[in-house]
Amino acid sequence: MGNIIVPDTQTFPSQAEVVIIGGGVLGAATAFYASQAGLDAVVLEMRDSLGSLTTAASEECFRAQFSEPENVAMMKASIAVFENFAEVIGIPGYDINLHQQGYLFFTADPSGPEKLQAQVAHQRSIGLDDVEFWTGDEVRHHFPWASPLVTAATWRAKDGWLSAHELTYGFAKGSRARFLLRTKVTGLLVDNLGVAGVETNRGTIATRTVVIAAGPFSGKVAQLAGVELPLTLLRRQKFIVAPHPEIPQNGPMTIDLNSGAFWRPEVGGAALGWADALPEQPAEPLEKVPTEWTFPPLVLEEVMKLSPFWEKVAAELKREDVFLSAGQYTITPDHKPILGPYPDVPGLFLNVGYSGHGVMGSPEGSRYVVATITGELRPEDNPFSYERFAHGVVVVSAEKMVL
Repeated sequence: MGNIIVPDTQTFPSQAEVVIIGGGVLGAATAFYASQAGLDAVVLEMRDSLGSLTTAASEECFRAQFSEPENVAMMKASIAVFENFAEVIGIPGYDINLHQQGYLFFTADPSGPEKLQAQVAHQRSIGLDDVEFWTGDEVRHHFPWASPLVTAATWRAKDGWLSAHELTYGFAKGSRARFLLRTKVTGLLVDNLGVAGVETNRGTIATRTVVIAAGPFSGKVAQLAGVELPLTLLRRQKFIVAPHPEIPQNGPMTIDLNSGAFWRPEVGGAALGWADALPEQPAEPLEKVPTEWTFPPLVLEEVMKLSPFWEKVAAELKREDVFLSAGQYTITPDHKPILGPYPDVPGLFLNVGYSGHGVMGSPEGSRYVVATITGELRPEDNPFSYERFAHGVVVVSAEKMVL
């Protein structure tokens, strides 16, 4: 079982086979798969606990409804891990609060049926054989609260959400790694052979393998080794609404394809968000991401267009019923993660840039990274390698900011 401590001079390690920088869900998952591969791993987390920054700000959702085969494959494999998580980590009965209530992407676009039928046909052709096309009437048959304006939707029953906190700690507890809290990286040592060690506020760890999995701080960490990564940080706000009888608790993750505004049930209430509600500019990494109270009304006004019950909920909401928070997406030019070695610094590996899909992609993405460390995954077989930028073969993903 993983050892989670605030190290002192006696417990701080002088060396490790693999040092993982970042104790969010990606760092914990990387540590788990490193342990599975027989590697001695140490995870460095600058904060007081694991998963307390970007992971905690996540919407905690997962889906396999993507338009690119590598994304579909990654998310299907990750969802299989979620479905069997206790068995995967070897802790009987471990619960990540899995809710497979589906993802519903719906639209009021008159051309919606034609567009979404074509999208489902494409998704089925790349391996997502359980995605469904629904007419507007079929949507209302399954979910009577849907607006008469809805013309079409795509649906996958096995998509849903979970507890990112329990997922993070499950990976940590299921690993044999050492997790060092309140341990901030201050330098990366590089010699003529590549990575040589990691300097921290508590001392130096000698290692020839470092994995950067530091969420929005990944770019700053990489700069310690003289590396500039193509990462952009954007604020993403969300809010939780307190329980209300009008909110259908059997509802799915519900997304308006025209705007991207979404809601899903959450403990009697709901979680809501909308990437385009307010203009956002690229920012520096922050531990405390500011929020704006203009955000919830904009989102509510948008989601009620196709889910009209929100009109009554919004009319009765009080300020104390709304819990607003924010985090940062770490975005790459093609909205897909960078996984595996950085080619110009031997021993430096990346698990970064999921562009809002880090929780849902954490199992398979982290397994990919460890497989590149062990040599199990060849560079030419890795669709998420850094080399795609160097070779100029980047294609901007159609996924963009949809959750």
